Amino acid sequence: MEKVLNQAEMLAEAILESQEYITMRLAEQAAMRDENATQLIASYSEKRQAVESLLADANMDHGALAKAGQELQEVERAIDECEVLNKMREANDAFNAMMKKVNSIIRYVVTGEEEQEEGCSGSCSTCSGCH
Repeated sequence: MEKVLNQAEMLAEAILESQEYITMRLAEQAAMRDENATQLIASYSEKRQAVESLLADANMDHGALAKAGQELQEVERAIDECEVLNKMREANDAFNAMMKKVNSIIRYVVTGEEEQEEGCSGSCSTCSGCH
């Protein structure tokens, strides 16, 4: 077991040294230092909470819900246009893709099974797509 744990530690260190991880952390730090980005994230959380509260109310005010929904969409558009947040999202996506590949390799080596595509049950008898 000690060998496995040592190898896991080496893998973790390699992940921390990867360009994907470093880029992700730098992008997160840049977003946290960016006043506009932090205000947008705070505003999004506030607007989302307002929508959720209105949806949970048994006597929902549909006009207030429509207004709150519109405000939430406006903040989402602003977030989509924020370069710092876009860079952070792209860096997170790249890191997650790397981690998915790492997990897929481990799964394949340990189980001999390749990762199934989304929507695939793994049963070829019920599939008409890949025969």
